[in-house]
Amino acid sequence: MAATAENKTPPRNRSQFIRTEIPRRERVASVICVLLLVGIGVAIFIKGRHFDPARYALRTEALQSTAEAVEGKTATIRGEAAQARGVVKTATTAEAATAPEGYGEETTAAKPTAKPAPKGEQFVMTVAGIKPMGDTEFYNADTLYEKIDGRAPAYLGFNFQSLRCRSFELLGAAGSFVDVYEFHFDTPVNAFGMFALERDPKGAALDFAPDGYSGAMGYFFRQGAVYVQIIASDVKEKTLAIAKAIAQDRAKALPVDNAGLEGRRRLPATGLDPKSVQFVSENALGQDFLKNVFQATYDFGGKKLPFLVMVAAPDEAVAAWKAWSEFSGKYGGTVTALPDVGGAKIFQAENSGSWRIIFVRDGTLGGVFDADDAAKAREFVQQYLEGKIP
Repeated sequence: MAATAENKTPPRNRSQFIRTEIPRRERVASVICVLLLVGIGVAIFIKGRHFDPARYALRTEALQSTAEAVEGKTATIRGEAAQARGVVKTATTAEAATAPEGYGEETTAAKPTAKPAPKGEQFVMTVAGIKPMGDTEFYNADTLYEKIDGRAPAYLGFNFQSLRCRSFELLGAAGSFVDVYEFHFDTPVNAFGMFALERDPKGAALDFAPDGYSGAMGYFFRQGAVYVQIIASDVKEKTLAIAKAIAQDRAKALPVDNAGLEGRRRLPATGLDPKSVQFVSENALGQDFLKNVFQATYDFGGKKLPFLVMVAAPDEAVAAWKAWSEFSGKYGGTVTALPDVGGAKIFQAENSGSWRIIFVRDGTLGGVFDADDAAKAREFVQQYLEGKIP
Protein backbone atom coordinates (compact mmCIF):
# COMPACT_ATOMS: atom_id res chain seq x y z
CA MET A 1 0.00 0.00 0.00
CA ALA A 2 2.89 2.34 0.77
CA ALA A 3 4.37 1.71 -2.63
CA THR A 4 1.01 2.35 -4.27
CA ALA A 5 0.58 5.66 -2.48
CA GLU A 6 4.11 6.68 -3.40
CA ASN A 7 3.46 5.95 -7.08
CA LYS A 8 0.37 8.16 -7.09
CA THR A 9 2.40 11.17 -5.96
CA PRO A 10 2.76 13.55 -9.01
CA PRO A 11 6.23 14.59 -10.13
CA ARG A 12 7.50 17.71 -8.42
CA ASN A 13 8.36 19.52 -11.71
CA ARG A 14 4.77 19.42 -13.01
CA SER A 15 2.95 22.69 -12.49
CA GLN A 16 -0.22 22.42 -10.51
CA PHE A 17 -1.25 26.08 -11.18
CA ILE A 18 -4.28 26.53 -13.45
CA ARG A 19 -5.36 30.07 -14.48
CA THR A 20 -9.09 30.46 -14.30
CA GLU A 21 -9.21 34.20 -15.01
CA ILE A 22 -7.14 36.62 -17.20
CA PRO A 23 -6.33 39.94 -15.52
CA ARG A 24 -8.04 43.00 -16.98
CA ARG A 25 -4.81 44.81 -17.77
CA GLU A 26 -3.61 41.90 -19.93
CA ARG A 27 -6.90 41.88 -21.83
CA VAL A 28 -6.60 45.66 -22.42
CA ALA A 29 -3.01 45.25 -23.62
CA SER A 30 -4.08 42.48 -26.02
CA VAL A 31 -6.84 44.63 -27.48
CA ILE A 32 -4.40 47.52 -27.94
CA CYS A 33 -1.90 45.25 -29.80
CA VAL A 34 -4.63 43.97 -32.09
CA LEU A 35 -5.82 47.50 -32.84
CA LEU A 36 -2.23 48.60 -33.56
CA LEU A 37 -1.77 45.73 -36.03
CA VAL A 38 -5.03 46.64 -37.76
CA GLY A 39 -3.96 50.29 -37.91
CA ILE A 40 -0.57 49.40 -39.42
CA GLY A 41 -2.25 47.19 -42.03
CA VAL A 42 -4.67 49.98 -43.00
CA ALA A 43 -1.80 52.49 -43.28
CA ILE A 44 0.20 50.15 -45.53
CA PHE A 45 -2.87 49.57 -47.70
CA ILE A 46 -3.48 53.30 -48.12
CA LYS A 47 0.18 54.03 -48.86
CA GLY A 48 0.31 51.24 -51.41
CA ARG A 49 -2.56 52.77 -53.36
CA HIS A 50 -0.86 56.17 -53.74
CA PHE A 51 2.39 56.39 -55.77
CA ASP A 52 4.90 58.94 -54.50
CA PRO A 53 7.22 59.88 -57.42
CA ALA A 54 9.53 61.79 -55.10
CA ARG A 55 10.45 58.53 -53.39
CA TYR A 56 12.08 57.28 -56.60
CA ALA A 57 13.37 60.59 -58.00
CA LEU A 58 16.94 60.66 -59.27
CA ARG A 59 19.30 62.43 -56.87
CA THR A 60 21.30 64.34 -59.44
CA GLU A 61 23.56 65.83 -56.79
CA ALA A 62 25.04 62.37 -56.31
CA LEU A 63 26.36 62.47 -59.89
CA GLN A 64 28.13 65.81 -59.69
CA SER A 65 31.47 64.21 -58.96
CA THR A 66 31.32 62.02 -62.05
CA ALA A 67 29.86 64.25 -64.76
CA GLU A 68 30.45 67.79 -65.91
CA ALA A 69 27.59 70.20 -66.10
CA VAL A 70 25.92 70.63 -69.50
CA GLU A 71 25.46 74.13 -70.80
CA GLY A 72 21.79 74.95 -71.11
CA LYS A 73 18.84 72.92 -69.89
CA THR A 74 16.25 71.05 -71.83
CA ALA A 75 12.94 72.88 -71.90
CA THR A 76 10.82 70.61 -74.05
CA ILE A 77 7.95 68.48 -72.91
CA ARG A 78 9.82 65.42 -74.12
CA GLY A 79 12.91 66.42 -72.17
CA GLU A 80 11.01 67.09 -68.96
CA ALA A 81 9.25 63.74 -69.22
CA ALA A 82 12.59 62.01 -69.69
CA GLN A 83 14.10 63.81 -66.71
CA ALA A 84 11.15 62.71 -64.59
CA ARG A 85 12.15 59.12 -65.40
CA GLY A 86 15.79 59.85 -64.55
CA VAL A 87 16.85 59.18 -68.16
CA VAL A 88 17.09 61.61 -71.07
CA LYS A 89 16.62 60.28 -74.59
CA THR A 90 16.04 61.59 -78.05
CA ALA A 91 14.37 59.95 -81.01
CA THR A 92 16.89 59.45 -83.74
CA THR A 93 14.78 58.11 -86.55
CA ALA A 94 11.17 58.40 -87.53
CA GLU A 95 10.64 54.97 -86.01
CA ALA A 96 12.33 55.97 -82.74
CA ALA A 97 10.32 59.16 -82.61
CA THR A 98 7.10 57.14 -82.52
CA ALA A 99 8.40 54.36 -80.30
CA PRO A 100 7.09 53.86 -76.76
CA GLU A 101 8.74 55.68 -73.87
CA GLY A 102 12.02 54.03 -72.97
CA TYR A 103 12.90 53.01 -76.55
CA GLY A 104 16.64 52.42 -76.92
CA GLU A 105 17.43 53.08 -73.23
CA GLU A 106 20.06 51.20 -71.30
CA THR A 107 22.28 51.97 -68.35
CA THR A 108 25.55 53.73 -69.16
CA ALA A 109 28.09 54.31 -66.44
CA ALA A 110 29.11 57.92 -65.79
CA LYS A 111 32.64 58.65 -66.90
CA PRO A 112 34.88 59.98 -64.09
CA THR A 113 37.24 61.69 -66.55
CA ALA A 114 34.55 63.52 -68.53
CA LYS A 115 35.77 66.57 -70.40
CA PRO A 116 33.83 69.83 -70.32
CA ALA A 117 31.00 69.90 -72.83
CA PRO A 118 31.90 71.83 -76.00
CA LYS A 119 30.56 75.34 -76.28
CA GLY A 120 29.46 76.98 -79.47
CA GLU A 121 27.03 79.34 -81.05
CA GLN A 122 23.40 79.34 -80.08
CA PHE A 123 20.95 78.05 -82.68
CA VAL A 124 19.45 81.09 -84.35
CA MET A 125 16.70 80.28 -86.83
CA THR A 126 15.44 82.57 -89.58
CA VAL A 127 12.27 80.51 -89.90
CA ALA A 128 9.15 82.53 -89.10
CA GLY A 129 6.56 81.45 -86.56
CA ILE A 130 8.86 79.92 -83.92
CA LYS A 131 10.76 80.96 -80.81
CA PRO A 132 13.34 79.13 -78.67
CA MET A 133 12.09 77.17 -75.67
CA GLY A 134 15.43 77.40 -73.92
CA ASP A 135 19.17 77.74 -74.46
CA THR A 136 21.11 75.64 -76.94
CA GLU A 137 22.56 72.51 -75.35
CA PHE A 138 26.03 71.16 -76.11
CA TYR A 139 27.40 67.63 -75.55
CA ASN A 140 30.69 65.91 -76.36
CA ALA A 141 31.80 62.28 -76.58
CA ASP A 142 32.05 62.02 -72.78
CA THR A 143 28.61 63.49 -72.08
CA LEU A 144 26.55 62.31 -75.06
CA TYR A 145 25.05 59.46 -73.02
CA GLU A 146 23.32 62.08 -70.87
CA LYS A 147 21.20 63.05 -73.86
CA ILE A 148 20.68 59.85 -75.85
CA ASP A 149 21.74 57.22 -73.32
CA GLY A 150 21.68 53.72 -74.84
CA ARG A 151 22.25 54.94 -78.40
CA ALA A 152 25.50 56.74 -77.56
CA PRO A 153 27.90 53.79 -78.19
CA ALA A 154 26.84 53.54 -81.85
CA TYR A 155 27.59 57.23 -82.35
CA LEU A 156 30.96 56.94 -80.64
CA GLY A 157 31.76 54.02 -82.96
CA PHE A 158 31.66 56.50 -85.86
CA ASN A 159 33.91 59.03 -84.08
CA PHE A 160 31.19 61.38 -82.88
CA GLN A 161 32.62 64.77 -81.87
CA SER A 162 29.83 66.98 -80.53
CA LEU A 163 26.09 67.55 -80.40
CA ARG A 164 24.30 70.88 -80.60
CA CYS A 165 20.55 70.87 -80.00
CA ARG A 166 17.70 73.25 -79.25
CA SER A 167 13.91 73.19 -79.12
CA PHE A 168 11.56 75.71 -80.71
CA GLU A 169 7.89 76.21 -79.94
CA LEU A 170 5.35 77.20 -82.57
CA LEU A 171 3.73 80.58 -82.08
CA GLY A 172 -0.04 80.32 -81.82
CA ALA A 173 0.05 76.52 -81.47
CA ALA A 174 0.07 75.64 -77.80
CA GLY A 175 1.96 72.45 -77.00
CA SER A 176 3.57 72.09 -80.44
CA PHE A 177 7.34 72.30 -80.82
CA VAL A 178 10.24 71.09 -82.95
CA ASP A 179 13.50 69.60 -81.66
CA VAL A 180 16.67 70.27 -83.68
CA TYR A 181 19.76 68.07 -83.31
CA GLU A 182 23.10 68.47 -85.10
CA PHE A 183 25.48 65.56 -84.48
CA HIS A 184 29.00 66.50 -85.62
CA PHE A 185 31.45 63.77 -86.63
CA ASP A 186 35.14 63.86 -87.55
CA THR A 187 34.52 63.13 -91.25
CA PRO A 188 31.63 63.20 -93.73
CA VAL A 189 31.93 59.45 -94.26
CA ASN A 190 31.45 58.72 -90.56
CA ALA A 191 28.48 61.07 -90.45
CA PHE A 192 27.06 59.14 -93.39
CA GLY A 193 27.75 55.85 -91.60
CA MET A 194 25.67 56.85 -88.59
CA PHE A 195 22.94 58.32 -90.78
CA ALA A 196 22.77 55.12 -92.85
CA LEU A 197 22.72 52.93 -89.74
CA GLU A 198 19.62 54.67 -88.41
CA ARG A 199 17.90 55.22 -91.74
CA ASP A 200 14.18 54.48 -91.74
CA PRO A 201 13.53 52.14 -94.72
CA LYS A 202 10.05 53.66 -95.03
CA GLY A 203 11.35 57.23 -95.32
CA ALA A 204 10.74 59.39 -98.39
CA ALA A 205 13.73 60.94 -100.21
CA LEU A 206 14.38 64.69 -99.83
CA ASP A 207 14.87 67.05 -102.75
CA PHE A 208 17.03 69.46 -100.71
CA ALA A 209 19.46 66.91 -99.17
CA PRO A 210 20.74 63.94 -101.25
CA ASP A 211 21.52 61.92 -98.12
CA GLY A 212 18.22 62.45 -96.38
CA TYR A 213 14.62 61.39 -95.93
CA SER A 214 11.42 62.44 -94.23
CA GLY A 215 9.75 60.19 -91.70
CA ALA A 216 6.42 60.15 -89.95
CA MET A 217 7.44 62.90 -87.52
CA GLY A 218 10.50 64.61 -88.90
CA TYR A 219 13.41 65.07 -91.28
CA PHE A 220 16.79 63.35 -91.17
CA PHE A 221 19.82 64.01 -93.38
CA ARG A 222 23.62 64.05 -93.64
CA GLN A 223 25.31 67.24 -94.78
CA GLY A 224 29.10 67.33 -94.70
CA ALA A 225 30.28 65.88 -91.39
CA VAL A 226 26.95 66.59 -89.68
CA TYR A 227 24.00 64.26 -89.13
CA VAL A 228 20.87 66.38 -88.68
CA GLN A 229 17.60 65.35 -87.02
CA ILE A 230 14.54 67.61 -87.05
CA ILE A 231 11.78 66.03 -84.94
CA ALA A 232 8.24 67.36 -84.62
CA SER A 233 6.22 66.98 -81.42
CA ASP A 234 3.10 65.93 -83.34
CA VAL A 235 1.81 65.25 -86.84
CA LYS A 236 -0.26 68.40 -87.19
CA GLU A 237 0.05 70.01 -90.60
CA LYS A 238 1.50 73.25 -89.23
CA THR A 239 4.05 71.47 -87.03
CA LEU A 240 5.32 69.31 -89.89
CA ALA A 241 5.48 72.34 -92.20
CA ILE A 242 7.65 74.20 -89.68
CA ALA A 243 9.83 71.11 -89.24
CA LYS A 244 10.42 70.99 -93.00
CA ALA A 245 11.24 74.72 -93.12
CA ILE A 246 13.80 74.25 -90.34
CA ALA A 247 15.33 71.26 -92.13
CA GLN A 248 15.68 73.30 -95.33
CA ASP A 249 17.25 76.14 -93.35
CA ARG A 250 19.86 73.81 -91.83
CA ALA A 251 20.63 72.19 -95.20
CA LYS A 252 21.42 75.63 -96.63
CA ALA A 253 23.50 76.67 -93.62
CA LEU A 254 25.74 73.60 -93.40
CA PRO A 255 28.65 73.29 -95.88
CA VAL A 256 28.58 70.54 -98.51
CA ASP A 257 31.49 68.13 -98.06
CA ASN A 258 31.64 64.57 -99.41
CA ALA A 259 35.26 63.77 -98.57
CA GLY A 260 35.83 60.05 -97.99
CA LEU A 261 32.73 59.01 -99.88
CA GLU A 262 34.65 57.89 -102.98
CA GLY A 263 33.65 54.29 -102.38
CA ARG A 264 30.01 55.22 -102.38
CA ARG A 265 30.40 56.84 -105.79
CA ARG A 266 31.69 53.45 -107.05
CA LEU A 267 28.32 51.89 -106.27
CA PRO A 268 26.31 51.63 -109.51
CA ALA A 269 23.03 53.57 -109.70
CA THR A 270 21.07 51.14 -111.90
CA GLY A 271 18.80 48.91 -109.82
CA LEU A 272 20.00 50.43 -106.57
CA ASP A 273 17.70 50.46 -103.56
CA PRO A 274 18.83 53.82 -102.10
CA LYS A 275 17.45 52.96 -98.68
CA SER A 276 19.77 49.97 -98.45
CA VAL A 277 23.08 51.87 -98.73
CA GLN A 278 25.29 51.26 -95.70
CA PHE A 279 28.82 52.20 -94.63
CA VAL A 280 30.89 49.86 -92.45
CA SER A 281 34.20 51.22 -91.21
CA GLU A 282 35.61 48.01 -89.71
CA ASN A 283 35.11 44.23 -90.03
CA ALA A 284 32.53 44.29 -92.80
CA LEU A 285 30.85 40.87 -93.08
CA GLY A 286 32.92 39.86 -90.07
CA GLN A 287 36.23 40.08 -91.98
CA ASP A 288 39.00 42.22 -90.51
CA PHE A 289 40.46 42.88 -93.98
CA LEU A 290 37.26 44.59 -95.16
CA LYS A 291 37.40 48.24 -94.05
CA ASN A 292 35.58 51.39 -95.11
CA VAL A 293 33.10 49.37 -97.11
CA PHE A 294 29.98 50.67 -98.86
CA GLN A 295 27.28 48.14 -99.58
CA ALA A 296 23.76 48.14 -100.99
CA THR A 297 21.10 45.88 -102.46
CA TYR A 298 20.25 45.79 -106.18
CA ASP A 299 17.32 44.55 -108.21
CA PHE A 300 18.77 42.62 -111.16
CA GLY A 301 17.00 40.12 -113.35
CA GLY A 302 14.31 39.51 -110.76
CA LYS A 303 16.87 38.86 -108.03
CA LYS A 304 17.97 40.84 -104.98
CA LEU A 305 21.77 41.03 -105.03
CA PRO A 306 23.85 42.45 -102.16
CA PHE A 307 26.85 44.31 -103.60
CA LEU A 308 29.82 45.99 -101.89
CA VAL A 309 32.77 48.20 -102.78
CA MET A 310 35.97 48.96 -100.86
CA VAL A 311 38.43 51.58 -102.08
CA ALA A 312 42.02 51.28 -100.79
CA ALA A 313 45.63 51.46 -101.90
CA PRO A 314 46.17 49.01 -104.80
CA ASP A 315 48.35 46.62 -102.78
CA GLU A 316 45.91 46.67 -99.86
CA ALA A 317 42.98 45.92 -102.15
CA VAL A 318 44.82 42.97 -103.71
CA ALA A 319 45.83 41.63 -100.28
CA ALA A 320 42.20 41.83 -99.09
CA TRP A 321 41.00 40.07 -102.26
CA LYS A 322 43.47 37.21 -101.72
CA ALA A 323 42.57 36.94 -98.03
CA TRP A 324 38.88 36.71 -98.91
CA SER A 325 39.57 34.02 -101.50
CA GLU A 326 41.54 31.97 -98.96
CA PHE A 327 38.85 32.40 -96.32
CA SER A 328 36.14 31.34 -98.76
CA GLY A 329 37.79 27.96 -99.32
CA LYS A 330 38.84 27.35 -95.73
CA TYR A 331 35.62 25.88 -94.33
CA GLY A 332 34.41 23.48 -96.95
CA GLY A 333 33.64 26.07 -99.59
CA THR A 334 34.64 25.85 -103.23
CA VAL A 335 36.62 28.66 -104.87
CA THR A 336 37.00 29.03 -108.64
CA ALA A 337 39.10 31.57 -110.52
CA LEU A 338 37.09 33.26 -113.28
CA PRO A 339 38.44 34.89 -116.46
CA ASP A 340 39.55 38.50 -116.12
CA VAL A 341 37.02 41.16 -117.13
CA GLY A 342 38.13 44.69 -117.94
CA GLY A 343 41.47 44.17 -116.23
CA ALA A 344 39.87 42.88 -113.03
CA LYS A 345 40.78 39.61 -111.36
CA ILE A 346 37.72 37.63 -110.18
CA PHE A 347 36.99 34.58 -108.06
CA GLN A 348 33.75 32.74 -107.51
CA ALA A 349 33.02 31.02 -104.19
CA GLU A 350 30.16 28.84 -102.97
CA ASN A 351 29.28 27.64 -99.49
CA SER A 352 26.02 25.91 -98.55
CA GLY A 353 24.17 27.35 -101.53
CA SER A 354 25.38 30.92 -100.97
CA TRP A 355 27.47 32.48 -103.73
CA ARG A 356 29.89 35.38 -103.99
CA ILE A 357 31.59 36.83 -107.05
CA ILE A 358 34.48 39.07 -105.93
CA PHE A 359 36.79 41.24 -108.07
CA VAL A 360 39.76 43.54 -107.55
CA ARG A 361 40.92 46.28 -109.94
CA ASP A 362 42.89 49.52 -109.56
CA GLY A 363 42.56 49.77 -105.80
CA THR A 364 38.89 48.77 -105.77
CA LEU A 365 37.65 45.51 -104.28
CA GLY A 366 34.00 44.62 -104.68
CA GLY A 367 31.39 42.20 -105.85
CA VAL A 368 28.19 40.35 -105.05
CA PHE A 369 27.93 38.33 -101.83
CA ASP A 370 25.32 36.09 -100.20
CA ALA A 371 23.53 35.49 -103.51
CA ASP A 372 21.35 32.45 -104.17
CA ASP A 373 21.83 32.59 -107.95
CA ALA A 374 25.43 32.24 -109.13
CA ALA A 375 24.62 33.02 -112.79
CA LYS A 376 22.83 36.29 -111.97
CA ALA A 377 25.56 37.34 -109.54
CA ARG A 378 28.27 36.69 -112.12
CA GLU A 379 26.34 38.51 -114.84
CA PHE A 380 25.84 41.55 -112.61
CA VAL A 381 29.54 41.80 -111.72
CA GLN A 382 30.60 41.31 -115.35
CA GLN A 383 28.28 44.07 -116.59
CA TYR A 384 29.49 46.35 -113.81
CA LEU A 385 33.14 45.83 -114.76
CA GLU A 386 32.31 46.39 -118.44
CA GLY A 387 30.59 49.66 -117.63
CA LYS A 388 27.17 48.43 -118.75
CA ILE A 389 25.69 49.11 -115.30
CA PRO A 390 26.36 52.78 -114.60
